[in-house]
Amino acid sequence: MKYTLDTDFSSLNGPKAVNWIIGFQDMTEDAFADSSSHSRLLGNLLILEPYLHTIRQGLADRGRTVPAILQEALDILWDYLEGRKAPSDFQDFANNLYAAALDYNVGEEITDAQAEFSRKYVDIPWGKNSEWQILTWLSVLLMEVVAISGGWLDFEEYEQDVDFVEMEEMLNMLVDVFIDLTDTPLQSNKAVDVMNAQEQVYQTPLFRQFIERIQNGLKAALSATPEQYPALREEYRQYTILPEEYAVKLLGCL
Repeated sequence: MKYTLDTDFSSLNGPKAVNWIIGFQDMTEDAFADSSSHSRLLGNLLILEPYLHTIRQGLADRGRTVPAILQEALDILWDYLEGRKAPSDFQDFANNLYAAALDYNVGEEITDAQAEFSRKYVDIPWGKNSEWQILTWLSVLLMEVVAISGGWLDFEEYEQDVDFVEMEEMLNMLVDVFIDLTDTPLQSNKAVDVMNAQEQVYQTPLFRQFIERIQNGLKAALSATPEQYPALREEYRQYTILPEEYAVKLLGCL
């Protein structure tokens, strides 16, 4: 059976749910195959907004706020989508932000100017994995937009389109986090036990709600017209990827 973004995930049991998760990126690419890069970018933003808002709630409980660099990058992408910024306006920012992400994630050698940018503007403590993951996702989207426009890239060439790789990374990371969020028993860290726990997670109401929110965001992006982008921006920045009562625990698991 071929699964799609329209598949009712809550109706899938055992291996069927596993296969839906495994095939997430391919089915998303299939769904957006005939869509513009703007629609694909919107799909990413309609998941990023609720995800960041959930992180914001968790940080607030710790007396912290969302790092300014994350909000700035997100706003730039929305402004581009709504026609208020051109890629040439932010290509330097995109390259510098991507350099910071590479330095954090893989220890990539970066220039002195890029390192100075990171020290000055990337206000994220080392080891805050959820915030760095969102920064990486945003930096990839920015670089993809610059590549589409033919702008300058300091790093390897990008395909001329917006993809969903970082969204899949988020999904794969949170699958393991949901074991803790749902108090699902985990016998050991052996692969077979982790996989069994994941299958149990897929049947929980909390995880099914999480998947439904992702599906709804992507389907909204598929059907939206440019005139609807500002309203969607305001709507989705109020949403969360998880109910608020899980925000603090989520942050502690990442």
